[in-house]
Amino acid sequence: MNLRPTLLLGMILSIILVASSDSFARGGDGEGPSIVQVEKTTDGWQLLRNGEPFFLRGGCIVRGGVSPELLDLFTELKNAGGNCIRLWATGPGTMGILDAAHEHGLGVFLGLWMDHPVGHVDSAGAFFDYTNVNAVLSQIESLRVQVELYKNHPALVAWGVGNEMAHLTAEADAETLEVRMIWRAVNQTAAMVKEVDPNHPTVAVTAETGDWHQIDNATQLANWCPNIDIWGINAYETMPQIRDKVESGPWDRPYFIPEYGPQGWWSSPQCSWNTRIEHSNNVKADWYKNGWVNSIEGESDRCLGGFAFAWDTLDSPLDSWWTMFDHEGRPTECIDVLYEAWNGTPSKNLSPVVTGIEGLNCPTYQAGEMIVAELLATDPEGDVLEVDWLIGREVFDANGGYLWETTGACDYLVQGGGLNLEVEVPEAPGAYRLVAWARDSGGRTGVATTPFFVDGEIPEGEVPMPFPVDDYYGPSGFMGASWILNRSNTASPNGACGGTAHKFTVNAPPIAIWAGCAWQFPTNNWGTAPGLEIMSGGTAVKFLAWSDKPGTVLDFFVGTEGTDGFSVNLDGVELPLEPTEISIPL
Repeated sequence: MNLRPTLLLGMILSIILVASSDSFARGGDGEGPSIVQVEKTTDGWQLLRNGEPFFLRGGCIVRGGVSPELLDLFTELKNAGGNCIRLWATGPGTMGILDAAHEHGLGVFLGLWMDHPVGHVDSAGAFFDYTNVNAVLSQIESLRVQVELYKNHPALVAWGVGNEMAHLTAEADAETLEVRMIWRAVNQTAAMVKEVDPNHPTVAVTAETGDWHQIDNATQLANWCPNIDIWGINAYETMPQIRDKVESGPWDRPYFIPEYGPQGWWSSPQCSWNTRIEHSNNVKADWYKNGWVNSIEGESDRCLGGFAFAWDTLDSPLDSWWTMFDHEGRPTECIDVLYEAWNGTPSKNLSPVVTGIEGLNCPTYQAGEMIVAELLATDPEGDVLEVDWLIGREVFDANGGYLWETTGACDYLVQGGGLNLEVEVPEAPGAYRLVAWARDSGGRTGVATTPFFVDGEIPEGEVPMPFPVDDYYGPSGFMGASWILNRSNTASPNGACGGTAHKFTVNAPPIAIWAGCAWQFPTNNWGTAPGLEIMSGGTAVKFLAWSDKPGTVLDFFVGTEGTDGFSVNLDGVELPLEPTEISIPL
């Protein structure tokens, strides 16, 4: 997907559509709801599901609908000894996921998504005002519908009441009244859940224990959230300290870990140009293993379990920080260590052990110079490994921030090659990442990456033409009746390095209704943050589009008058059934 625009602020590429379909069907085949209770015993706390102890051995699923790939992930989780998945929110595909999870013998920790407040660290465009009582009550009533819809599904284990709601900037955190109202809204929502569904516990999920806030999360929960049964603590590199932090605070109920994994990018070392240095698969596997064995299972008198992030395939072969699988679903060593921890015996076929890329340590090159690298990798069964080497634009911005939902193009240097690489660096200056995926003959893989920089001047700091939209912009700006849309990633017609195709599944009531999605830089930027500066001389925005349903008509536009100073529309486009290039002249 190539973009050649002249705009200097945030570009918006929007899809607006009218669609209809059948209403949601209830799942569960008439089977009664599960009954889940939190119980305190003489030995500590435990979760009971239908009267039996249920220690959460879970995986985080980041997709929103059922697909063959999702079913494979469920099978892998069940075979590894897992028993539950986590979803952050509900959507058009939720009932299907619940049904599929139940068929695989898996429970579901189901999130009720509460809009993030103004000043949230991870949502630059967040706008929700929790001091607005009417808005809070309206949101609660909207969530009530979701609780009514899914409460009787036998796969349901617990309700996640929001996610990291008070993960605020220092400036927003200083507004103590506003912060208190956020916590009160969490408690009000939990009270509604208990009223509608007394059979499943409520969970408030926070970013770590929040001891950097003016008032830490434990104190806020203890003071304002009596309707929360379990504290969900997302933790990565701080996992070894979580139990001590919980014990030192006023929270007197159990907790579990809704997200855990390797060291987070936010605390990882950086190169001189601020990008992040990523651990190899082998080091990440140790984080998963030690996190589970020592900080979850080892604290099982109060910790009720945890969910590995992310038990899913991510969008691009470049984007490997959180993945436990490659982009085609092959498991890595991160899966192997949990399989052994949960089953007590190792998997019959182990993944390649990848410990790094030798010869590169944040190097800077001049155009025309050569990269010489060796992947340090072996296979436990002695297989000869095949290595895919690729280069792509950096997945971190100039400040070291992770570019969420960017799924940009890349270049395969070698596919199915060996452990050694010698290749000329790209001509265009800028930050890049070299990625090596090693796979064995048994369908398992491992990865290592390293950043590098090509020196040179980009005029006035602007992005040169042409460039792939997904290198910079993310499809984060849902508009209109956004609940009818479910976005997922699918294979690009141009292959894995052609970027990622964005698949929009529509599930709408049989009335005239519209919804859209904006590609934004940075993601969730509705004009409140500076947009991307782009060199002049652009002539068109080009992309491939198609539909599996004849007669699908969409409107496209680039830019908005309010934030970009111009808008170009392409209305009434009937999508073909095969991938076809569409060009919007600027």
